[in-house]
Amino acid sequence: MIEVPEIVVNKARAHGALAWVDELPQLVDRLADQWELTPSAVYDGGTEALVVAVDCADGSPAVLKLLVPGRGSVAASEVHALQLDGGRACSTLLRADVHRGALLLERLGPSMNDLGVPIERRIPGLCRAAQRMWRPVPSDGLLSGADKGAWLIDFIDSRWERLGHPC
Repeated sequence: MIEVPEIVVNKARAHGALAWVDELPQLVDRLADQWELTPSAVYDGGTEALVVAVDCADGSPAVLKLLVPGRGSVAASEVHALQLDGGRACSTLLRADVHRGALLLERLGPSMNDLGVPIERRIPGLCRAAQRMWRPVPSDGLLSGADKGAWLIDFIDSRWERLGHPC
């Protein structure tokens, strides 16, 4: 049985998607059958998706990521960005079903934090990955850095007002 981390349940609640949480075990089972996957552990720590360790039919390890619905074209944008990246700075996208918000990704292994990498070495490594990912690409549906910045400003301002200036 799939145990959904509470933080993912809370995100789904915020987007009016609690029915999605109830349907997750069946969705994982259907995708496992269709994509020939063997699910094992659910990762905790995700906030925007249920993330499940899986093994592919050929025995290779992968990750099944099921994005919380109700956030517009997030799945399509993520799939598109991963396709453009081609495994240079992010996990390789192995398969996707945008309609169901499902991504099958290369499994990378333990996090730098879990490996005990000191913060002084983590930050430069993360910055190098960000530099490889955040680069000019053809303008074909992804937000520019300026547009994403404007979106973030609007998001923060509107949430600040909606939450009644919480801090």
